[in-house]
Amino acid sequence: MLGGFLSRAEHINKIAFARMGVFGEEPNLEIMGVWLMRGTEVPDGFKDHPQFEYYKVRKMDPRKVAEDLKMVREYFGSVEEEMVCGLKA
Repeated sequence: MLGGFLSRAEHINKIAFARMGVFGEEPNLEIMGVWLMRGTEVPDGFKDHPQFEYYKVRKMDPRKVAEDLKMVREYFGSVEEEMVCGLKA
């Protein structure tokens, strides 16, 4: 599911980048990630993605909200097989 989602999101590569992962233990797996995009709103082309409705989206402000900065650092600063936001990848 994650691979298909990302391949259908290639059209926004010039304005965004992300780190996503599958977390948890089978059969209770969860897909989570952080997307960093140019601008302050989700681009319309991304909102038209066929699976966009299945993801929870919220605006982050890592410059002002310490929890948002921590999450961005955990996603983009961790390596494979590490804990991210309290969950094992």
